[in-house]
Amino acid sequence: MNTQSTIASMTIEEKVGQMFMLAFASDQLDEARILMGEHLVGGAYISDENVPGAAAALRLCNTLQSFARGTRLGIPLLLGADQEGTWSVMTAESAMGPGNMALGATGDPDCAYRMYGMIARELMAVGMNVVLGPAADCNSNPHNSIIGMRSFGEEPALVAEMTAAAVRGVQDAGSVATLKHFPGHGDTRLDSHRGLSTVHRSREELLKIDLAPFAAGIAAGAKIVMTSHIIFSALDPVRPATLSPIILDDLLRGELGFAGLVVSDSMNMHAMKRNYAPADAVIQGFNAGVDLMMLAEEHYDHDASQYLANQRALIGDVIAAVKSGRIAMSRVDEAVARILRLKNEAGFSTAELPETTLVGCEEHRASERQLARRAISIIRDRHSLLPLDPSAPLMLVNTTLRSAYPVLTKTRGIGPNQAAPAFDVFVDALRAACPNARVVAAEDFSSADLPAQSLIIAVTENYTLPGMDFDRSQQAPIVRALQERAGERLLVLALCEPYELAEFPEIAGYVCAFSFRPCAALAAADVLLGRAAATGTTPVSVPGTELSASQSQKP
Repeated sequence: MNTQSTIASMTIEEKVGQMFMLAFASDQLDEARILMGEHLVGGAYISDENVPGAAAALRLCNTLQSFARGTRLGIPLLLGADQEGTWSVMTAESAMGPGNMALGATGDPDCAYRMYGMIARELMAVGMNVVLGPAADCNSNPHNSIIGMRSFGEEPALVAEMTAAAVRGVQDAGSVATLKHFPGHGDTRLDSHRGLSTVHRSREELLKIDLAPFAAGIAAGAKIVMTSHIIFSALDPVRPATLSPIILDDLLRGELGFAGLVVSDSMNMHAMKRNYAPADAVIQGFNAGVDLMMLAEEHYDHDASQYLANQRALIGDVIAAVKSGRIAMSRVDEAVARILRLKNEAGFSTAELPETTLVGCEEHRASERQLARRAISIIRDRHSLLPLDPSAPLMLVNTTLRSAYPVLTKTRGIGPNQAAPAFDVFVDALRAACPNARVVAAEDFSSADLPAQSLIIAVTENYTLPGMDFDRSQQAPIVRALQERAGERLLVLALCEPYELAEFPEIAGYVCAFSFRPCAALAAADVLLGRAAATGTTPVSVPGTELSASQSQKP
């Protein structure tokens, strides 16, 4: 496909269609057929709701590309998914790894390279040609509710190294990587799915901290950058990054020299929908420098019966804005040229793909577990409780209420899409080796007998959810009660980030996996049983404790 001759042959309607990356509900293929077949929409955001497994993913991607193949120009679709470890698609089957924070805890960029190579190969095998990752955000705010374990850590140097390695891993595997959420979502407290956040760092701080990983990712060859719906007061005190030419044109294109494709984060997020009319936001975004507008159908405030009509109307509003001059034709041609160039250079195709056995294959499962093991950190073991004696009596206490778990699969497929709680995976693995292990549910904790001699392992969890929080209300109270009653016999296993340590800072035994994924739960069992060494170090600091990301921690 010759980019310039193709653009010259395109109508305004076809050009505008290419500038949208839309989604559709579950398996509503008629919506997709109309958007991609009739409006030449350039790409689709694929969620776990669309592709619960590899076979479904392959069928869907082949069908979507057939819609594109049937159009006048036959331009392939960009099909992207949030397969970033912490969030994922084909979740029950794919090997998505332990997530970025766990990879950061290994301290080894090669781990990020290997994991993201696996992620890319699995997605490509079923037709998804873009990895919407890695998150290049430095998670410098412990109260960040939406990034957390999606980040490699808080230290710019580490995050930059890991980000660059992840980009190379994806693109050496033949796929396309996406740096997000530019210019950095790490210092926010408010989730963009819920509202519009403001970051008040100085320009110098932003350059030193938040922008360093993006610069490294760009230098590594990243082909896509995703914007954030956040106001950065030192850069543009009025407009969020997605709508700011100062941030997208002057900073990203000018100072950082990025020449690739700029895609927006979902325009259905409350940061946008509660503050801007949809058409105005999209037009402002295109004029600011966004090339591809992502309006992923998500779980909040969505009227499914109006979705298709709304998207068609929005495309029509943009076409009208181009015809009236509100969006310059030169801006449209520039954006479409980048979209077509990416598709051409990356080798996107509408050809049907064959069946595959690559997703979640034995080799990938073994690799993700090995990488998860390298992340495990014995942060404290002051009473030498490890390794466990498999024959000794053991009590495993779940600090999470069962009522907290159903939300994990009720986020309209965005993430984390994990049906089996990390606690259950860990318990099954430990029970297989420890016949005298007894399990106590959080609901039964207050009346449970604590055996006088048993080692007690309290398991804590957290899950990064879009637009909502995981219920951790009982975790710290149970841990503190156990600390009083069990003292030196208590070990906390964190299948999450370690920020909770600030709630029980005197705990003597604390092991952290920096992840809630099944491979991390299995890896934690391996380490506790002495089958693998704990070599991870924390990539984040915990205020009020000695835990610092700037130095290795010792047990």
